[in-house]
Amino acid sequence: MTRIRSVAVGVLTLAVMGLTAACMPPTPGGRSVTFKANSVTVNDSQDETCVLGICANRSDEPYVFNIAFRVKIGVPNSAQAYLVGDRSNAVNSLGAGQSATLTGNQQAAVNFGGITGLDVTDLLNPENHLEVVGVYTWANEQDTVPIGQAATGTAAVLKDALNSTLATADLSNFDASAIVNLIFDNLGSAFGIVSGNIPLFGLGDDNLGGAIYVGIGAQGTLGDLINSVASSFVIPNINIPIVDLPPDINGGGLFTLNGNKTFTQSFSGSGGRHTYQFSATPA
Repeated sequence: MTRIRSVAVGVLTLAVMGLTAACMPPTPGGRSVTFKANSVTVNDSQDETCVLGICANRSDEPYVFNIAFRVKIGVPNSAQAYLVGDRSNAVNSLGAGQSATLTGNQQAAVNFGGITGLDVTDLLNPENHLEVVGVYTWANEQDTVPIGQAATGTAAVLKDALNSTLATADLSNFDASAIVNLIFDNLGSAFGIVSGNIPLFGLGDDNLGGAIYVGIGAQGTLGDLINSVASSFVIPNINIPIVDLPPDINGGGLFTLNGNKTFTQSFSGSGGRHTYQFSATPA
């Protein structure tokens, strides 16, 4: 697991010195964030077939699955996971070098509502639990056989895996880099559980790869500190051996409740390459 340098949370030290148990901060109010795909580019057609220099099927039908998840650190059985997206939303006949702006259901938009946004002083209240939300994104190309069953099955296993990891984790170190490392250490363990419990789903639509986008329910100073960590943090690759579905995680991003974030991710697999633009927009 990738390790990053420690970021001192000096403001938290000052806060601790000025607080007592009699003046614990109140539970913060709810926030929301929406994650969605905004555009897709076919860099290299997955469907293209060439024989002796003659090529056919030179366009793809790309679409995206977002397996949404959320869990509160240290709250048993708080995990949720579910699939957003459908192969019926595929972009039709997009050739190599062509891009499309995604609209409506093509965006596989996930809205996480009711997030308790926490700042550094909020962590002093044991009733406040930092929430992690995110998506496990699959880049797909429509062929003949659906793979929605594989994605739905993955969501069910991922929920149990998060309940066995982050939902039982101990957030005792309030340093921003320690928080990020705790989350990704546990996510790595969670996907290890996933890899050991996913059945073989067989053939279906082509999958070009996976990525993970993780949101931390942090705002204010804590959000700024974690964003400073995110600027240099490299999402670790998570390999899921043996099976093609669910796909390996090769990329992604990290966001908080402090401001909009955009991400560019290329997915290469099954003989093609597609590039997506994503956004995470808090409210």
